[in-house]
Amino acid sequence: MTSPESALVGVLDAISLETPAEIFRESFIDGATSFAAEKRLESTYAPFLGYDVHRLRREFGTFVWDLRQLADSSRLHSSGYRDHVYWLIDDGEYIGQCSIRPELGTPYLITYGGHIGYSIRPDRRRQGYGRRILDLALDECYSLGMERVLITCDEDNQPSRRIIESNGGQFESGLTMDRAVRRAEGRKSDTDIQKLRYWIELGDRRR
Repeated sequence: MTSPESALVGVLDAISLETPAEIFRESFIDGATSFAAEKRLESTYAPFLGYDVHRLRREFGTFVWDLRQLADSSRLHSSGYRDHVYWLIDDGEYIGQCSIRPELGTPYLITYGGHIGYSIRPDRRRQGYGRRILDLALDECYSLGMERVLITCDEDNQPSRRIIESNGGQFESGLTMDRAVRRAEGRKSDTDIQKLRYWIELGDRRR
């Protein structure tokens, strides 16, 4: 992972996880717009922090600052847990986002959310980035001192299942999400959603 300060030196020429930084503004806005078009802007955390695409354009620097604060234990947000947010960057372009929750400190995280969440912008999917972002996120978890991580996905999300399993995910169980949780996640459908739970051991990630 590279710090925001080093990212400002110039355009990156490799795939990496980066702390959110203003240098990625244009490609992030493009990605956020494509997420919004499929009604999934929440993948960027923007709605959670009070931003739509228009406000992102106007106040991008403030949005970046807000994202960074989610990892500060002294400034816990309304969810009540620390959340380290990183962007996947390829050759200076925003590709997607991952979030790492070091502690499963709420019933939601323990049951449905897990330690890691990730998303790839719609126009960059099916290009191998999903597998790469999880691989890099697991390295970051290891550097944070974590020994094993819980990762979840919807039962019908076959690409995500393959990504998790290719990164060493061991299936534990499947749970049906209750209606209140589905609503809290912004899901409109009343159809039952089966959430699959996987564990990944990090002991062999010493590099």
